This record gives sequence, structure tokens and C-alpha cells, in this order.
Amino acid sequence: MREELGELARDSGRMLNAHSHAQIDGAENLLTKAVRSLAAGDSERAERLIQRAAQMPYDAREEGSPGVRAASLLIYRLITDKFEASEYDDTRWLDVVLKVHSRLDASGRAEVASVVHGFVLQDAFFTVSAAEKRRIQQVFGGAPLEAELGDVPDSTVQQRREIIRSLVRAAVALGAAYAADAET
Repeated sequence: MREELGELARDSGRMLNAHSHAQIDGAENLLTKAVRSLAAGDSERAERLIQRAAQMPYDAREEGSPGVRAASLLIYRLITDKFEASEYDDTRWLDVVLKVHSRLDASGRAEVASVVHGFVLQDAFFTVSAAEKRRIQQVFGGAPLEAELGDVPDSTVQQRREIIRSLVRAAVALGAAYAADAET
């Protein structure tokens, strides 16, 4: 390949990456507002925001729709922020996850399980104590690194909305539980 064609391909890839990331960032902005709205009791506004995120089309390059990716990121960030802020032998971050996990619907449970089990699967990036690792493997041991939520190229807006709604509800439940734990 000629040098100038290689540079053109790299530029094209950077532009596609920027476009995909901008879509996910936009969806995350909508869903952060949806989480706040739902937590404040404004479910109508939350639904409108979820609908807007669900309408964003599937991104074949990223192998997912921006709305579902963004909703997954909300859960990931909630859990990892608490995990990373905890002391090595402080398992309260995990206690909260385990309490909330059992009350979630299927999509929320799958996403939370994948995030938490990912701490064990990606042990080069996360340092979990032996006790945490045992508990995680007992509860989430079969969870894949990335949850299979049904976000596929031919998903309908309604299907994406249901997945996103589930993940937004999981984020609200986790946020509330972490806040309650902080008060005790």
C-alpha cells in the first residue's frame, strides 16, 4: 500500500472513531439525565430521554447501539468508581452490588454480573482481595466479560428501549444503594 493511502486509511479510521464516540457520549448525556429524572421521580421525562437514546441506530463498527453502550457505561462507572475508591479489604462496594443485583430484572442482572466478574477476569487491571474474588466467583462466576443483552444489528427501537430502561433502572438502584451505604 502506498504511504499516502495508508495515511488516508488512518484518517478515515480516526474520523469513524470520533463519530462513534460522539454518538456514545451523546447517548450517555441523555441517559445521565434519565437516571437523575428517574431518581427524582420524573419517570415521564426519563422515558422520553430513554426513547431518544434508543432511537440512535446500531453502529456496526462498534457492534452495538450507542444507547445500550452508554447505559452499560453508566453501570460500569458506578461500580468501578466505588470499587476503586474502596480500601483493599473494604467489601462494602461488593455488599451493595450483591444486595441490589438480586432485585434487578434480567438485563440489569446480566450487566452488573459482567461488570463485577470482569474485575476477576481482568485481574491485570483490577486488584480484588481473595475474599472478594471468592464471593464474585460464587455469585457471578459464569458471567461473560460482556453481557449478551440482545443489542444486535436488527434490534428494534422498542427492544433497545427495553434494554436501556433496564440498565437505567439498575443504575438508579445502584446509585441509591451506594448513597444509603455512605450514610451509614
